[in-house]
Amino acid sequence: MSADMPKAAASSRSLVDPGWLFVIAGIVLLLATVLIPAAEQLRRANWQRDRALLVEKHRQERLTRYREFVTALERGERSLVLALAASQLNQVPADRTPIGVGKKSGYTDINAGSASIFPNLEPDPIELPEFKQFDSTLSRMVTDDKTRPWIIVVGAVLVFVGVLPASRSK
Repeated sequence: MSADMPKAAASSRSLVDPGWLFVIAGIVLLLATVLIPAAEQLRRANWQRDRALLVEKHRQERLTRYREFVTALERGERSLVLALAASQLNQVPADRTPIGVGKKSGYTDINAGSASIFPNLEPDPIELPEFKQFDSTLSRMVTDDKTRPWIIVVGAVLVFVGVLPASRSK
C-alpha cells in the first residue's frame, strides 16, 4: 500500500502550480507601476523636445529672413529703399501716389494699407502640438499618487501568496 501511495499523490498533483498565476499577476502589477510612469515621462520629454525643435526652426527662419533683409539693404535694392522711405520717413517719389490716398476725393484713408516691410519679414506663426496623455484605467491608477501605493501593495501581496508553499494533504 505504501508503494501505491506516492504514485497516487503524484497523479493527483496538477501539472501547473496555481501559485504561479499569483506570482505572474503580482509581477505584472509591480512592473506596470514602474514602466507606465517612466514611459509617460519619456513621451512628455519627447514632446517637449519636438516643441523646442519647432520653436528653434521658427527662430532660424526668422533670422534668415532678417539676414536677407540686411543683405538687400546693404546692396541698396531700389524697391526696399522706396518702401523704407515711405514707411519710415513719409517720403514718396513724385511719380508715385502715396498708399491710402483716395483717387476721387483726395482724402487720406489710414486703413488703406501700409508701406512697412517689417510684417513681411516675420514668418508665419507656428502651431505647437498639445501633449496628449495616454488614458487608460491602469495608467491612471499607477500614475495617481493616491492609488499607486495600493497597486504596489496588491502586487506585493500577490507575489507573496504565489510563493507560499502549497498545502499538503495527509
